[in-house]
Amino acid sequence: MAKKEKTNKIKLEKVRSEEQLEMIRFVKILIIVIVFIAGIYLFTRIFVTKDLLNKEDETKEVIKGTVNYNMTLIGAMLQKPEEEYYVMIYDTQNLRSVYYSGLMTNYEKNEDALKIYFANLNSEFNNKFYDKENVNLDVKDISDLKVGDLTLIKVKDGKIAKTYTEEEEIAEELAYIEPEEDTEN
Repeated sequence: MAKKEKTNKIKLEKVRSEEQLEMIRFVKILIIVIVFIAGIYLFTRIFVTKDLLNKEDETKEVIKGTVNYNMTLIGAMLQKPEEEYYVMIYDTQNLRSVYYSGLMTNYEKNEDALKIYFANLNSEFNNKFYDKENVNLDVKDISDLKVGDLTLIKVKDGKIAKTYTEEEEIAEELAYIEPEEDTEN
């Protein structure tokens, strides 16, 4: 019986062909490459873009961009397609900006209203035209224009026709005129 136990203990060595060994090496290399690529991907998402664990981005709402054709840059305000129009210039950070916006909106309700454009002094592109102390509205070259906190410019044929800098003057110029009703008696 001891002889039988001895033969059972002898391990049978598996014999594999050269093709099988080559296939096993290929699978091992493939697994290593896949793990390496997955590691680089996770490293990039966690440490570089920081979006894998950051759930805040998922809650952000994407807002479609729109073009506002009523806005203009001060440097380009004389190049509009209309023959005659207004350009209202003020800073949207100003506490009175809602009032100025309301003036423009009400004026546009007039039947004979001219087109009115808006230029924001808060824009980086318009900063060079702002000089509260040295306002210069009577210019031949638009690059010499300097405006204060509030300015309304009437443009006619690509040239500055009139300028208004006082809030009362602007309110009067952009007044809403109630249409007359036809009353038959």
